[in-house]
Amino acid sequence: MQVTESIILLIYLIVITIIGIYFYRRARRSESDYFTAGKSINTFVGAFAIFAAVASSSSLMGAVGSGVALGVPYFFTYAFGVIAILPFVMFLIAGQIRRSGVKTMPDFFKQRFGTSVQIVSAIIVVIGMTFYMVPQLTASGLIGSHVLGIDYKTAVIALGIGFTLYAALGGMWAITYTDLIQGTLMLVGIVVLAMFILVDHSGLSALISDALAVDPQFGDITQPWMSYFGLFIAFLWFGIISPSVVMRNFASRDAKTARRSAMWGTVLYLALFLAGFVVTSAGASLGIVETLDNSDMIFVSVVEHYLPAIIGGLMLAGLMAAIMSSADAMLLAISAGIAHDIYKENINKQASERYVTGIGLIVMIVASIVGILIAIEPPGLIAIMVGWVGGFLLSSFGFPLVLGLWWKRANKTGALMGMLSGAILFVILISSQVLPTNAEPIIAAPVSLIVMIVVSLMTEPPSKEVQDRVDYYHQHIH
Repeated sequence: MQVTESIILLIYLIVITIIGIYFYRRARRSESDYFTAGKSINTFVGAFAIFAAVASSSSLMGAVGSGVALGVPYFFTYAFGVIAILPFVMFLIAGQIRRSGVKTMPDFFKQRFGTSVQIVSAIIVVIGMTFYMVPQLTASGLIGSHVLGIDYKTAVIALGIGFTLYAALGGMWAITYTDLIQGTLMLVGIVVLAMFILVDHSGLSALISDALAVDPQFGDITQPWMSYFGLFIAFLWFGIISPSVVMRNFASRDAKTARRSAMWGTVLYLALFLAGFVVTSAGASLGIVETLDNSDMIFVSVVEHYLPAIIGGLMLAGLMAAIMSSADAMLLAISAGIAHDIYKENINKQASERYVTGIGLIVMIVASIVGILIAIEPPGLIAIMVGWVGGFLLSSFGFPLVLGLWWKRANKTGALMGMLSGAILFVILISSQVLPTNAEPIIAAPVSLIVMIVVSLMTEPPSKEVQDRVDYYHQHIH
């Protein structure tokens, strides 16, 4: 057990839980408060919140681990895809979907296409976000077991319960303000780590030379082109198809704030990945990735090699921040999918808001338990698991969402068929393993698009009221 790092990590977890308890009463006041923080988040807080929601364990441990294990071109594919997320969001959906006035992504599908599309999308959200919990829990288990000196399984369970507690208690209020702290900690931590590395190696060019001297394949392309392209498009679309990210737009004060938050979030993310490249190069220069039980642990090895114990402890707290800031957003998306989109909208419309937020709290706990059970035996590298989730969500409702906002002729039958065809084909491709890793959305997403367009054109157009709503989404968005 590393005593200094453990103390810092435990203090951090206690502070975050206290914030959840502090926001408990405000969050339970109404559904709007619980799921969208009363739609009152400003640009500064919103930028850190959307950055922290996207920047999960995969942006730190996953990107660095896969970059060292699979070569720096894999890291850059990942980085370029992720940095492009928020500009893509800003122009394609941020202002428009905020203007729709809904609380959740399935809520939007109900408004635009009807109840059946809402229910299918809510089920997809719950499946996708529950599986997305797995890489976050895997990372927390790896860090917890290493720092606290406990076994991996115990660390997954203990830390999983920890971040479920504050997310379930405080809803979007607690999640947004803890994300401000977590985003800052994550960004400052990795920039400080990069500076220590550059000083130690006397500059960037010397660091790259050291990395290539230890691992001559560090700069090589090691995967089939479809793996790189599939990973890139899965991440490029992630901010559009990940409910945990899209819900940040709903929490913004207005459409303009949603777009500005995405813009400043991009700047924060760019800084994170520039520093991440330095960390990846340092990981390769250590030459120990082959000796690790899990390649994703190379990030922790770099932290311990280059930083003194106190600063290292803060960096590991930053790493936990990356995990928690994404996991809490996923839990909220799962919670909203069942409590609001399925129960309140389709089973008991008269349910009180306090009752709905109570169901949301219970759903978070159940989803967390399912994620913990899968994470005890994780199915792959963190970056690859996140790529699977991104590919599944893109194949399912990437195009139904965008066409719903931009194309008046898109109708309920088209959206439903597009969603189901993409989701089913993705599952078939990943189960049969006929394609290289992460390449599935290259086939499944275009099929979803083509099916949606063809079916929409072959069936009745939506009503004039629905078509007018598409015009409304685009008013006053500058």
